[in-house]
Amino acid sequence: MSENHYNCSRNAFLIYMKIFKYRLLNHILFWISIYSFYSLPAIISSGSFANAKINLTLLPFDLITVYIIIGFLIPRFLFQKKFLLLIFGSALAIAFNIIVTQYFKYNIHPRMGYWIMPRPLSVDIFYALLTNFMIVGMATAMKLLSHSFKMQLTQSEFERRSVQSELGVLRSQVNPHFLFNVLNNIDSLIFENKEKASNAIFLLSKIMRFMLQESSEEKVMLDKELTYINDYLELAKLSFEDKNYVNFKITGEVGGKMVPPLLFIPVIENAVKHCNKQSPSPGISIHFTIGSNYIILETSNFTKSTSVKLPDNSSGTGLKNVKKRLAILYKENFTLKIEKTDNKFNVYLKTPLS
Repeated sequence: MSENHYNCSRNAFLIYMKIFKYRLLNHILFWISIYSFYSLPAIISSGSFANAKINLTLLPFDLITVYIIIGFLIPRFLFQKKFLLLIFGSALAIAFNIIVTQYFKYNIHPRMGYWIMPRPLSVDIFYALLTNFMIVGMATAMKLLSHSFKMQLTQSEFERRSVQSELGVLRSQVNPHFLFNVLNNIDSLIFENKEKASNAIFLLSKIMRFMLQESSEEKVMLDKELTYINDYLELAKLSFEDKNYVNFKITGEVGGKMVPPLLFIPVIENAVKHCNKQSPSPGISIHFTIGSNYIILETSNFTKSTSVKLPDNSSGTGLKNVKKRLAILYKENFTLKIEKTDNKFNVYLKTPLS
Protein backbone atom coordinates (compact mmCIF):
# COMPACT_ATOMS: atom_id res chain seq x y z
CA MET A 1 0.00 0.00 0.00
CA SER A 2 1.43 3.37 -1.01
CA GLU A 3 1.92 6.16 1.52
CA ASN A 4 -0.61 8.39 -0.28
CA HIS A 5 -3.22 5.62 -0.24
CA TYR A 6 -2.53 5.01 3.46
CA ASN A 7 -2.91 8.72 4.26
CA CYS A 8 -6.18 8.96 2.30
CA SER A 9 -7.57 5.89 4.11
CA ARG A 10 -6.49 7.25 7.47
CA ASN A 11 -8.07 10.65 6.77
CA ALA A 12 -11.30 9.02 5.63
CA PHE A 13 -11.38 6.90 8.82
CA LEU A 14 -10.81 9.97 11.02
CA ILE A 15 -13.60 11.86 9.25
CA TYR A 16 -15.94 8.88 9.67
CA MET A 17 -15.13 8.61 13.39
CA LYS A 18 -15.74 12.32 13.88
CA ILE A 19 -19.16 12.08 12.20
CA PHE A 20 -19.98 8.91 14.18
CA LYS A 21 -19.13 10.59 17.51
CA TYR A 22 -21.26 13.60 16.61
CA ARG A 23 -24.25 11.41 15.69
CA LEU A 24 -23.82 9.24 18.79
CA LEU A 25 -23.78 12.33 21.02
CA ASN A 26 -26.98 13.62 19.39
CA HIS A 27 -28.76 10.29 20.00
CA ILE A 28 -27.61 10.13 23.63
CA LEU A 29 -28.82 13.67 24.29
CA PHE A 30 -32.17 12.89 22.64
CA TRP A 31 -32.82 9.89 24.91
CA ILE A 32 -31.65 11.72 28.01
CA SER A 33 -34.16 14.45 27.16
CA ILE A 34 -36.99 11.95 26.65
CA TYR A 35 -36.19 10.07 29.86
CA SER A 36 -35.94 13.31 31.84
CA PHE A 37 -39.25 14.59 30.45
CA TYR A 38 -41.13 11.55 31.80
CA SER A 39 -39.15 11.06 35.02
CA LEU A 40 -38.17 14.43 36.46
CA PRO A 41 -41.70 15.76 37.21
CA ALA A 42 -42.42 12.85 39.61
CA ILE A 43 -39.01 13.21 41.27
CA ILE A 44 -39.47 16.95 41.74
CA SER A 45 -43.08 16.76 42.95
CA SER A 46 -42.87 13.77 45.31
CA GLY A 47 -39.19 13.06 45.75
CA SER A 48 -39.81 9.45 44.71
CA PHE A 49 -37.59 7.69 42.22
CA ALA A 50 -40.05 4.86 41.63
CA ASN A 51 -41.42 6.34 38.41
CA ALA A 52 -37.89 6.97 37.16
CA LYS A 53 -36.97 3.31 37.78
CA ILE A 54 -40.12 2.10 36.01
CA ASN A 55 -39.35 4.31 33.02
CA LEU A 56 -35.81 2.95 32.93
CA THR A 57 -37.14 -0.60 32.49
CA LEU A 58 -39.37 0.53 29.60
CA LEU A 59 -36.76 2.68 27.85
CA PRO A 60 -35.14 -0.21 25.89
CA PHE A 61 -38.49 -0.98 24.20
CA ASP A 62 -38.89 2.68 23.21
CA LEU A 63 -35.40 2.54 21.70
CA ILE A 64 -36.28 -0.62 19.75
CA THR A 65 -39.51 0.92 18.45
CA VAL A 66 -37.89 4.21 17.42
CA TYR A 67 -34.91 2.65 15.66
CA ILE A 68 -37.08 0.13 13.81
CA ILE A 69 -39.07 3.06 12.43
CA ILE A 70 -36.33 5.64 11.74
CA GLY A 71 -33.50 3.21 11.03
CA PHE A 72 -35.31 0.57 8.99
CA LEU A 73 -38.80 1.60 7.87
CA ILE A 74 -38.24 5.25 6.91
CA PRO A 75 -35.11 4.72 4.73
CA ARG A 76 -36.68 1.75 2.94
CA PHE A 77 -40.24 2.92 2.54
CA LEU A 78 -40.64 6.68 3.06
CA PHE A 79 -37.71 7.70 0.83
CA GLN A 80 -38.95 5.15 -1.73
CA LYS A 81 -42.52 6.54 -1.42
CA LYS A 82 -43.96 3.21 -0.24
CA PHE A 83 -46.28 4.87 2.26
CA LEU A 84 -48.64 1.96 2.96
CA LEU A 85 -45.74 -0.30 3.93
CA LEU A 86 -44.36 2.48 6.15
CA ILE A 87 -47.70 2.93 7.92
CA PHE A 88 -48.21 -0.81 8.35
CA GLY A 89 -44.68 -1.35 9.67
CA SER A 90 -44.90 1.60 12.06
CA ALA A 91 -48.26 0.39 13.38
CA LEU A 92 -46.76 -3.04 14.09
CA ALA A 93 -43.75 -1.53 15.88
CA ILE A 94 -45.96 0.70 18.05
CA ALA A 95 -48.38 -2.18 18.76
CA PHE A 96 -45.39 -4.28 19.89
CA ASN A 97 -44.30 -1.47 22.20
CA ILE A 98 -47.78 -1.09 23.73
CA ILE A 99 -48.21 -4.84 24.30
CA VAL A 100 -44.84 -5.16 26.00
CA THR A 101 -45.45 -2.03 28.08
CA GLN A 102 -48.82 -3.34 29.32
CA TYR A 103 -47.31 -6.72 30.13
CA PHE A 104 -44.52 -5.13 32.16
CA LYS A 105 -46.97 -2.81 33.95
CA TYR A 106 -49.24 -5.56 35.25
CA ASN A 107 -46.87 -8.56 35.44
CA ILE A 108 -43.22 -7.56 35.83
CA HIS A 109 -43.39 -4.30 37.79
CA PRO A 110 -45.47 -5.77 40.67
CA ARG A 111 -42.80 -8.44 41.12
CA MET A 112 -40.25 -5.62 41.37
CA GLY A 113 -42.32 -3.99 44.09
CA TYR A 114 -43.90 -1.27 41.96
CA TRP A 115 -47.69 -1.43 42.17
CA ILE A 116 -49.71 0.57 39.69
CA MET A 117 -53.42 1.31 40.03
CA PRO A 118 -55.31 -0.56 37.33
CA ARG A 119 -57.01 1.61 34.71
CA PRO A 120 -59.47 0.83 31.93
CA LEU A 121 -57.73 -0.78 28.96
CA SER A 122 -58.90 2.01 26.65
CA VAL A 123 -57.26 4.63 28.89
CA ASP A 124 -54.02 2.66 29.05
CA ILE A 125 -53.93 2.26 25.27
CA PHE A 126 -54.72 5.96 24.76
CA TYR A 127 -51.82 7.11 26.97
CA ALA A 128 -49.51 4.50 25.47
CA LEU A 129 -50.36 5.71 21.96
CA LEU A 130 -49.87 9.32 23.02
CA THR A 131 -46.43 8.52 24.44
CA ASN A 132 -45.39 6.51 21.38
CA PHE A 133 -46.60 9.15 18.94
CA MET A 134 -44.68 11.85 20.81
CA ILE A 135 -41.40 9.94 21.04
CA VAL A 136 -41.58 8.45 17.54
CA GLY A 137 -42.80 11.77 16.10
CA MET A 138 -39.88 13.71 17.59
CA ALA A 139 -37.35 11.10 16.45
CA THR A 140 -38.89 11.01 12.96
CA ALA A 141 -38.85 14.81 12.69
CA MET A 142 -35.16 14.87 13.64
CA LYS A 143 -34.45 12.07 11.13
CA LEU A 144 -36.21 13.94 8.32
CA LEU A 145 -34.50 17.23 9.18
CA SER A 146 -31.12 15.47 9.17
CA HIS A 147 -31.93 13.81 5.84
CA SER A 148 -33.06 17.13 4.34
CA PHE A 149 -29.87 18.83 5.53
CA LYS A 150 -27.73 16.06 4.01
CA MET A 151 -29.62 16.31 0.72
CA GLN A 152 -29.06 20.08 0.63
CA LEU A 153 -25.34 19.60 1.30
CA THR A 154 -25.16 16.94 -1.42
CA GLN A 155 -27.03 19.18 -3.87
CA SER A 156 -24.81 22.16 -3.02
CA GLU A 157 -21.69 20.08 -3.52
CA PHE A 158 -23.04 18.74 -6.83
CA GLU A 159 -23.85 22.27 -8.03
CA ARG A 160 -20.42 23.52 -6.93
CA ARG A 161 -18.67 20.74 -8.83
CA SER A 162 -20.88 21.30 -11.87
CA VAL A 163 -20.02 25.00 -11.82
CA GLN A 164 -16.29 24.26 -11.53
CA SER A 165 -16.52 21.70 -14.34
CA GLU A 166 -18.36 24.11 -16.65
CA LEU A 167 -15.94 26.93 -15.84
CA GLY A 168 -13.08 24.62 -16.73
CA VAL A 169 -14.70 23.82 -20.06
CA LEU A 170 -15.28 27.49 -20.79
CA ARG A 171 -11.65 28.32 -19.98
CA SER A 172 -10.48 25.58 -22.31
CA GLN A 173 -12.63 27.12 -25.04
CA VAL A 174 -11.08 30.55 -24.48
CA ASN A 175 -7.47 29.44 -24.70
CA PRO A 176 -7.45 27.75 -28.17
CA HIS A 177 -9.42 30.67 -29.64
CA PHE A 178 -6.84 33.09 -28.30
CA LEU A 179 -3.90 31.02 -29.51
CA PHE A 180 -5.42 30.63 -32.96
CA ASN A 181 -5.58 34.42 -33.43
CA VAL A 182 -2.09 35.07 -32.03
CA LEU A 183 -0.38 32.37 -34.10
CA ASN A 184 -2.00 33.70 -37.26
CA ASN A 185 -0.57 37.15 -36.49
CA ILE A 186 2.91 35.75 -35.84
CA ASP A 187 2.77 33.70 -39.05
CA SER A 188 2.14 36.82 -41.11
CA LEU A 189 4.78 38.85 -39.20
CA ILE A 190 7.55 36.32 -39.89
CA PHE A 191 7.54 37.27 -43.58
CA GLU A 192 6.85 41.00 -43.08
CA ASN A 193 9.17 41.94 -40.21
CA LYS A 194 11.40 39.47 -38.35
CA GLU A 195 12.06 41.91 -35.49
CA LYS A 196 8.34 42.33 -34.90
CA ALA A 197 7.93 38.57 -35.10
CA SER A 198 10.63 38.13 -32.42
CA ASN A 199 8.88 40.67 -30.17
CA ALA A 200 5.61 38.88 -30.79
CA ILE A 201 7.11 35.56 -29.68
CA PHE A 202 8.49 37.20 -26.52
CA LEU A 203 5.08 38.66 -25.68
CA LEU A 204 3.42 35.34 -26.44
CA SER A 205 5.76 33.56 -24.01
CA LYS A 206 4.73 36.02 -21.25
CA ILE A 207 1.08 35.48 -22.05
CA MET A 208 1.49 31.68 -22.09
CA ARG A 209 3.24 31.80 -18.72
CA PHE A 210 0.27 33.65 -17.25
CA MET A 211 -2.21 31.23 -18.81
CA LEU A 212 -0.34 28.17 -17.53
CA GLN A 213 0.34 29.49 -14.02
CA GLU A 214 -2.70 31.62 -13.20
CA SER A 215 -5.67 30.67 -15.38
CA SER A 216 -6.47 27.49 -13.42
CA GLU A 217 -6.97 29.52 -10.22
CA GLU A 218 -10.41 30.62 -9.05
CA LYS A 219 -9.24 34.23 -8.72
CA VAL A 220 -6.13 36.16 -9.74
CA MET A 221 -4.82 39.56 -8.76
CA LEU A 222 -6.34 42.29 -10.91
CA ASP A 223 -2.96 43.85 -11.64
CA LYS A 224 -1.73 40.53 -13.10
CA GLU A 225 -4.86 40.20 -15.23
CA LEU A 226 -4.45 43.73 -16.57
CA THR A 227 -0.76 43.12 -17.30
CA TYR A 228 -1.76 40.04 -19.25
CA ILE A 229 -4.33 42.08 -21.20
CA ASN A 230 -1.77 44.81 -21.88
CA ASP A 231 0.69 42.20 -23.20
CA TYR A 232 -2.01 40.85 -25.48
CA LEU A 233 -2.77 44.35 -26.79
CA GLU A 234 0.94 45.04 -27.34
CA LEU A 235 0.99 41.86 -29.37
CA ALA A 236 -2.09 42.94 -31.30
CA LYS A 237 -0.56 46.36 -32.03
CA LEU A 238 2.24 44.69 -33.97
CA SER A 239 -0.24 43.95 -36.74
CA PHE A 240 -1.39 47.60 -36.96
CA GLU A 241 0.55 50.24 -38.88
CA ASP A 242 -0.66 53.01 -36.59
CA LYS A 243 0.71 52.52 -33.05
CA ASN A 244 -2.15 54.65 -31.70
CA TYR A 245 -4.83 52.52 -33.29
CA VAL A 246 -5.55 50.84 -29.94
CA ASN A 247 -6.43 53.13 -27.02
CA PHE A 248 -6.07 51.25 -23.71
CA LYS A 249 -6.97 53.13 -20.53
CA ILE A 250 -7.31 52.19 -16.85
CA THR A 251 -9.07 54.42 -14.32
CA GLY A 252 -9.11 53.69 -10.59
CA GLU A 253 -7.05 51.83 -7.99
CA VAL A 254 -5.82 48.43 -9.18
CA GLY A 255 -3.94 47.02 -6.17
CA GLY A 256 -5.38 44.48 -3.74
CA LYS A 257 -8.32 43.39 -5.90
CA MET A 258 -9.05 39.99 -7.44
CA VAL A 259 -10.99 38.82 -10.50
CA PRO A 260 -11.70 35.50 -12.26
CA PRO A 261 -8.90 34.80 -14.75
CA LEU A 262 -9.42 35.29 -18.50
CA LEU A 263 -12.88 36.78 -18.02
CA PHE A 264 -12.30 40.00 -19.97
CA ILE A 265 -9.97 38.83 -22.71
CA PRO A 266 -12.71 37.39 -25.01
CA VAL A 267 -14.41 40.80 -25.13
CA ILE A 268 -11.10 42.45 -26.02
CA GLU A 269 -10.25 39.73 -28.54
CA ASN A 270 -13.62 40.30 -30.17
CA ALA A 271 -12.87 44.03 -30.57
CA VAL A 272 -9.45 43.29 -32.08
CA LYS A 273 -10.63 40.49 -34.35
CA HIS A 274 -13.56 42.39 -35.87
CA CYS A 275 -12.01 45.85 -36.09
CA ASN A 276 -11.76 47.76 -39.35
CA LYS A 277 -8.09 48.53 -39.86
CA GLN A 278 -8.91 51.21 -42.42
CA SER A 279 -10.85 53.26 -39.86
CA PRO A 280 -9.26 56.38 -38.29
CA SER A 281 -7.39 56.07 -34.99
CA PRO A 282 -8.31 55.07 -32.40
CA GLY A 283 -10.10 52.25 -34.14
CA ILE A 284 -10.28 50.27 -30.89
CA SER A 285 -10.98 51.83 -27.48
CA ILE A 286 -10.67 49.77 -24.31
CA HIS A 287 -11.38 51.37 -20.94
CA PHE A 288 -11.31 49.75 -17.50
CA THR A 289 -12.97 51.67 -14.64
CA ILE A 290 -12.16 50.20 -11.23
CA GLY A 291 -14.24 51.12 -8.21
CA SER A 292 -14.09 49.94 -4.61
CA ASN A 293 -16.39 46.96 -5.24
CA TYR A 294 -16.91 46.81 -8.99
CA ILE A 295 -15.05 46.84 -12.28
CA ILE A 296 -16.33 48.14 -15.62
CA LEU A 297 -14.95 47.20 -19.03
CA GLU A 298 -16.01 49.28 -22.01
CA THR A 299 -14.85 48.42 -25.51
CA SER A 300 -15.63 50.12 -28.78
CA ASN A 301 -14.34 49.27 -32.24
CA PHE A 302 -15.07 50.18 -35.85
CA THR A 303 -16.31 47.08 -37.61
CA LYS A 304 -15.31 45.66 -40.98
CA SER A 305 -18.88 45.19 -42.16
CA THR A 306 -22.40 44.50 -41.00
CA SER A 307 -21.53 40.80 -40.73
CA VAL A 308 -20.63 41.05 -37.03
CA LYS A 309 -23.53 39.62 -35.04
CA LEU A 310 -24.63 39.89 -31.46
CA PRO A 311 -23.74 36.81 -29.39
CA ASP A 312 -27.39 35.83 -28.90
CA ASN A 313 -27.71 35.27 -32.66
CA SER A 314 -24.45 34.23 -33.42
CA SER A 315 -20.97 33.45 -34.30
CA GLY A 316 -18.79 34.71 -31.48
CA THR A 317 -17.96 31.90 -29.10
CA GLY A 318 -15.85 34.29 -27.03
CA LEU A 319 -18.74 36.57 -26.12
CA LYS A 320 -21.13 33.68 -25.61
CA ASN A 321 -18.61 32.09 -23.23
CA VAL A 322 -18.34 35.38 -21.34
CA LYS A 323 -22.11 35.40 -20.84
CA LYS A 324 -22.06 31.81 -19.58
CA ARG A 325 -19.21 32.45 -17.17
CA LEU A 326 -20.87 35.59 -15.86
CA ALA A 327 -24.11 33.70 -15.21
CA ILE A 328 -22.23 30.93 -13.36
CA LEU A 329 -20.01 33.26 -11.34
CA TYR A 330 -22.37 36.11 -10.50
CA LYS A 331 -25.90 34.77 -11.15
CA GLU A 332 -27.74 38.01 -12.02
CA ASN A 333 -25.34 40.34 -10.25
CA PHE A 334 -23.66 41.71 -13.39
CA THR A 335 -24.40 43.92 -16.38
CA LEU A 336 -23.52 43.07 -19.97
CA LYS A 337 -24.70 45.37 -22.76
CA ILE A 338 -23.79 44.81 -26.41
CA GLU A 339 -24.65 47.34 -29.10
CA LYS A 340 -24.12 47.08 -32.85
CA THR A 341 -24.49 50.11 -35.07
CA ASP A 342 -23.76 50.48 -38.77
CA ASN A 343 -20.02 50.80 -38.27
CA LYS A 344 -19.30 50.29 -34.54
CA PHE A 345 -19.49 47.51 -32.01
CA ASN A 346 -19.76 48.51 -28.32
CA VAL A 347 -19.61 46.31 -25.22
CA TYR A 348 -20.30 47.41 -21.63
CA LEU A 349 -19.50 44.93 -18.86
CA LYS A 350 -19.82 45.58 -15.12
CA THR A 351 -19.00 42.89 -12.52
CA PRO A 352 -18.50 42.81 -8.73
CA LEU A 353 -15.00 42.88 -7.29
CA SER A 354 -13.75 40.76 -4.38
